[in-house]
This record gives sequence, C-alpha cells and structure tokens, in this order.
Amino acid sequence: MTEKELTGRPLDVLQTVAKLENTGELVTLQRVAAELGLPRQNIWNYVRALQERGLVVYTPTERFTTPIRLSEEGWRVSGVKSTATRDLRFPILGLVAAGQPILADDQVEAYATRLQDVLDLREGDFLLRVRGDSMTGIGIYSGDLVAIHPSEEEPNSGEIVLVLVPGENTATLKRWRRDNGTVTLISENPTCGPMDFSVENVQIQGCLVGHIGTGRSRRSSSTDVSGDRS
Repeated sequence: MTEKELTGRPLDVLQTVAKLENTGELVTLQRVAAELGLPRQNIWNYVRALQERGLVVYTPTERFTTPIRLSEEGWRVSGVKSTATRDLRFPILGLVAAGQPILADDQVEAYATRLQDVLDLREGDFLLRVRGDSMTGIGIYSGDLVAIHPSEEEPNSGEIVLVLVPGENTATLKRWRRDNGTVTLISENPTCGPMDFSVENVQIQGCLVGHIGTGRSRRSSSTDVSGDRS
C-alpha cells in the first residue's frame, strides 16, 4: 500500500490522528472531528474504514473513551514523521476517591509516555534511588526512585527534603520542621525517631517532586540515597 492509494478525507483523518499523537494528546473521535470541523459520525465512519485497512488501532468499548492510534503502516501511509514515544503509553484513567466517595468518569483522560507527563519535572531535576525504610509511612520504599528538585532555599515546614546532616557523607530524605534555630528531620516510620540539628549544620540539597515505585522487593538494599535514620 502506498500513500497515493489514500486520498481526500480518509487521508486528512489519518494525518490528523498522526499530528495529534505527536503532541501527546489523547486522540478521540470528538477531538479529530473538532480539528477537521466535521461531524463526529463522519469521523467514526472514516476511522472504521481506516481500521479495516489496518492503518489505525481503534477498539471501542462501552465503559471507556477509546483512543485512536496509528499502526506502523498507518504512520508510513500518513507521511507524517512520528516524534512521540510510542513504545510504552500508559493511560490516565478517570478519578479515584481519596476522600469522600466520588463517581469515577471511567475515561482515558490522556496518555503518559514520559516522566514529565505525570511529575512536575523541570530542567536540572534528578532521580535518586532510596535505601532504607524510614519513609514507608508515605509509601516510599527501599529501591523506589524519588524525583528531586535541587534547591538550597529553606523549604516550607512539612515538606519532604533531601538534606546532608553532620557526620554523614550521604544525603537523607526526611520531612522538614523548623523551630527557631533548630531543625527537626522527621521519618515516616514509627521505629525511626526524629533527628534534631542546629539549622546552620543542615545543608539542604533539594525538595521532593514525586516518587516512583519500582515494583522490586520492598526489602531491597539499593544504595543511592539513604532513607535510614543515619
């Protein structure tokens, strides 16, 4: 099949899907219809025809808003160069209740293909691997990755920070509390007591942006950033 075999509106639809995919958007019938200024039903007909020719992947279900994706052949026929990361794409699905019960939307809101799609990462931020179990109370386990925004500015009370403490040659991840000239570094594990230091003896390295569970054993002993008391 060559690009010349697809013309008119079908090609317009194929190329629109490609361009939207490159932006990282969730590509839906409604989104393509809005882009081309056509009725949604017309787009549905074109997409199903493209699917029959193996140019798009579209498997609608009753419960979820179904995304439209180009197949490898679809990318070739579209003539649009892919700039998106398409190896792994993780759907962000609706809402989950963390307080009072709510009704989930049961929709794919978007696709995450990069860390910055789900974490507020900026130029200069970095990742560290956690060692120890002092932060398990907030779901950060040994072997997990934490994203850090480097900063020497004093954090707000209660923030999770990466700090250097006296007598240690590694950084530690703790919750920050300050009372006048005394800094208290608080663990999120009842077996690990707080640590108190004079504010001038604590060097702030950065603040926690987010964390990623690695799926490895929670008893891992990886050693890049300390989550122990020391």
